[in-house]
Amino acid sequence: MKKKKKLKNKVGKKQIFLLGISALIVLALLFLFCVYVFGFFGNKYRIESRTKNVIEAKKKDDENIKTVGWIRVQGTNIDYPVIYAPGYDFSAKVDDFAWIEVEFNELNNIVYISGHNIKNLSKNPIIGDKSHTRFEQLMAYTYYDFVKDNQFIQYTFNGKDYLYKIYSVSYVDFYKLDLYNLGPYDGDRMERYIEATKAQSLFNFDVDVKNTDKIISLDTCTRMYGEISTMHFRVNGRLLRKGEAAKISKVTTNSKYEEIEKIMEGEKKYEDA
Repeated sequence: MKKKKKLKNKVGKKQIFLLGISALIVLALLFLFCVYVFGFFGNKYRIESRTKNVIEAKKKDDENIKTVGWIRVQGTNIDYPVIYAPGYDFSAKVDDFAWIEVEFNELNNIVYISGHNIKNLSKNPIIGDKSHTRFEQLMAYTYYDFVKDNQFIQYTFNGKDYLYKIYSVSYVDFYKLDLYNLGPYDGDRMERYIEATKAQSLFNFDVDVKNTDKIISLDTCTRMYGEISTMHFRVNGRLLRKGEAAKISKVTTNSKYEEIEKIMEGEKKYEDA
């Protein structure tokens, strides 16, 4: 009888041990699953198609204005048509919009889109003011905490939604913006452009950019460097490659950002900034 009891006890302990190991394995797998789900999907941008919006916007076109696409910028209220209207007085148009200076029939390897900044011109840009229209809220990308969580630009063109990952945020002289480029950049020119935009950036993005990539450039006016300055605010992104997940990238600040911080804090002044 004692031997049978000992045998039963041994079997019972073994079963408990195996159950414990199984439970630990299940918990470990559950933990890994949660890491995968929240890591893969938690900071992932989700495209919301704007192809129908473009179709509806085109119905309002006239001889002066042609809707060519739709722009949507993560973390902002920028979500409206992109128009082509050469020589048109934009002050007469009250709807929210952005524009291009040169029209292309196919997606160019560099797309320049401009928008007005009328209400957010101070040296301390405001984030998230719903009264801001046009490109005012683009100025939110001046701030590191905002950039860490918002890194995507969606551009709808020719019936397709394209997604770009931001790789550069900078202040640049308006006269150095190539808004009137008439065609695609060749490899060498694109290489120079990428190097320049990265060097000018307030942040270092963990995003590799090649001269074979497609680029989008958004710009608006600013008074960060003073009322009479010709500096503009620019955000650049590169098109996601085939199979690339729309995940947030690591980003850090650099000396360019430190300079802007000094301006915002009043330590460094440019005219009436």
